[in-house]
Amino acid sequence: MKRLARCTLRGQPVGLVLLELVLALVLSMIVLPGRARADSIGAASPGAAPSGPTTGGFLGIDSFDEREDRGLYSRANQKRVDVLALTALFGAALWEGTDSAAGRTSWHAIDAVLTTAATTEALKRLTSRPRPANDPNPNAWGQGGRNRSFPSGETAMMAAMVTPFIVDYHDTDPWVWGLVAAPLYMGAARMKSQGHWLTDVLAGAAIGATEGYFAAHRDIPFVLRLSPGGVFVGFHQRF
Repeated sequence: MKRLARCTLRGQPVGLVLLELVLALVLSMIVLPGRARADSIGAASPGAAPSGPTTGGFLGIDSFDEREDRGLYSRANQKRVDVLALTALFGAALWEGTDSAAGRTSWHAIDAVLTTAATTEALKRLTSRPRPANDPNPNAWGQGGRNRSFPSGETAMMAAMVTPFIVDYHDTDPWVWGLVAAPLYMGAARMKSQGHWLTDVLAGAAIGATEGYFAAHRDIPFVLRLSPGGVFVGFHQRF
C-alpha cells in the first residue's frame, strides 16, 4: 500500500498543496500579463464592441482579450493534443496492465481523468458561465443553456493525467516535472481561443491535480474494482 504524505498543511497533504501551487503560479506568470490588456480589447464579434465589464471575475484577474489561437495554439492542434495524450495513456495502460509500475500509474491516471471529467462537468452545469467568445463580461454567471466555461475541462484533464506520474516518479525521475507542460499548454491555448477565462483554467488545473493526487494513492483504481483483485493483465502478456 502506498504511503500518504504524513506532513499536512491545514489538513491537506503538503505534496498536494505544492502541486496545486506550482500549476497555478506558473500558469499565472505565463498568461496573466497578456490578459491584462483590457484597454486594447478586440470585439466579441467582427465590428462589434464589447458591452459591459471586460475585467473582473471572482478573483478579479479575468480579462477579455482578442482571439489569438493560431499556429501551435490553434483549436485543431488542441484537439490533436487531447487525442494523442488520451491514446498514449490508454494504450500504455492496456499494454502494460497492472504488472509494471508504469502500467499501474497509467491506470491511476485513467481513474483521475474519469473522476475529473465528472467533477468538471457537474461544475460547468452548476455555474453556467459563458465563454469569453460568447460573452466578454467575466462577471456573468448562471446564464443557463450551454454556457459551460467554468472550469476548463481540458486543462483539468491534462493536469489529472500527468499528476499520478509526477507523484510516483518525481523522486527517482525529476524530469517527470516536465509533464506540467501539458496542462500549461492547454490552459494557455484555451484562453487564446476565447474558450475560457483565466480563473476557469486555474480552477481546472487545481481540480485535475487534486483528483490526480488522490487517484495516485488508491490501492485499486475505481475502473478496476470489478476486476478480480483489481488486476488487469496487459496485452503484451496475452499475445
